[in-house]
Amino acid sequence: MTITFIILLCALPILLFLNWTKKFRDKYPETFGYILSLVGTFVGIVLGLYFTDIQEFQGKKQATIRVLETSKEELEWLVKRCDVMTKSFDTLPNKKRDKFLQLEIPPFFSETIRSQIIAEMLQPSSIEQFYIIKENLIFDSKMIQLDYKMKDLKNIKLDVEDYKKQIFSAIHTIDIEIKLLGDTIEPEEFDSISKRKLALLMEQ
Repeated sequence: MTITFIILLCALPILLFLNWTKKFRDKYPETFGYILSLVGTFVGIVLGLYFTDIQEFQGKKQATIRVLETSKEELEWLVKRCDVMTKSFDTLPNKKRDKFLQLEIPPFFSETIRSQIIAEMLQPSSIEQFYIIKENLIFDSKMIQLDYKMKDLKNIKLDVEDYKKQIFSAIHTIDIEIKLLGDTIEPEEFDSISKRKLALLMEQ
């Protein structure tokens, strides 16, 4: 329902009082009053539905932003974990080292990209980016485990850095989606950023 349609709808009762209806109003005042009542009721119902839809949509926007922000917090925590692991990996006891290397798919992030509200509210390009990132994270976590078994310390650190790179990519996608949902970025700018980012992910 466009804003133009709403303006025309609001103007409809006014149009009934213009000169072109004067003869009809004077000749059939009761009928005109009945028509005016019907038009007023129709306008009221349509406007009520319109503003209810707007309110529901804004509510969904805010709910989506909260979900994305929670997922972002989880991803930021994983970045810190990766930093700690990279700095102290050489000196960690074996048991702690094993624990640190369990870098799997972030649970909340994984559930977030499958949720109904995300599928409904996010741009298709962002959802596609999330799924590519998820596959990359799965690959990185497998490589970490493989290189650990091979005792390849150098490659483990490279694997962790790539894992962290994927996390940063997911955070960036979340950030621009939050901006779009919060109307702080124009759709054209969002599309431009999103296309470039998706192309980069596809090349990896």
